[in-house]
Amino acid sequence: MAATTTAAITKLGGILVVDFDSDTSVASNVTGNTSGSLYLVDVDNTANDSSSAYVRIKDAASANSNSVGTLTPHFMFVAPPGMKTSYVMPEGQVYSAGLSMWCTTSNAAQNTSAPTNAVIVRLVAS
Repeated sequence: MAATTTAAITKLGGILVVDFDSDTSVASNVTGNTSGSLYLVDVDNTANDSSSAYVRIKDAASANSNSVGTLTPHFMFVAPPGMKTSYVMPEGQVYSAGLSMWCTTSNAAQNTSAPTNAVIVRLVAS
């Protein structure tokens, strides 16, 4: 099988967002953009051996932390207890207002329980 080498790689996503302790406090407009595409979500839940981490992302420039149990995310990504999980979207998921995110321990819409220990979330976006 022949290999192909490209001299200049085009930019996939120019924004790396790292939240070192994602919890139920909403991080508003983490990309700093009003629109773009989301390419990668990496959820490191290795510090929590007994609970899953559900990272919720809303296409919104801001979201009220006081209403976490009533916010409806556009995307939800899970990392099982004690695991690190990556989600790759090669074509990108378009967003139009900005990305706001938070993390809970259950997929139930009304859940407001934060993970006991730090959950590290990394996003690659444009």
